[in-house]
Amino acid sequence: MPIRDLLQAQIEQMGQAIGKMISKFLGLKNDGKMEDAMSVTQAAMQEELELDFDKLLNSDQATFFLFFKDKPYSAESLELLSTYFYEVGVYKKAEQPEETLLILQKAIDLLTLADQVENSLSMERMGKKQKIEQLMRR
Repeated sequence: MPIRDLLQAQIEQMGQAIGKMISKFLGLKNDGKMEDAMSVTQAAMQEELELDFDKLLNSDQATFFLFFKDKPYSAESLELLSTYFYEVGVYKKAEQPEETLLILQKAIDLLTLADQVENSLSMERMGKKQKIEQLMRR
């Protein structure tokens, strides 16, 4: 099987895992179980994607970008991860404003990475970034 096909299969598999994780997160969130949603999602991130939420959160931007640079994430997958960071940031805004800024900045960084993966700018992602930036200023 050519390397390109293997890479495409990895990208699709990773996208499916992220999609399931975010779907489960949003389901629990909508049921009013945000703490459970965060713990289940972060455990899944660690087990299935080898993503440590706290480590990503506390990394500087260069390290954060470097981590994702050679990984097979599609722009769609990065956008889904950004959605997770955004939702967690919104949830924690009232009680943990400093941590919220870090979380929301990572949501923006993930959208920036999605632009880089596609090698283009998306108006939708630009709108999401603006929305997050406005939330950060409040």
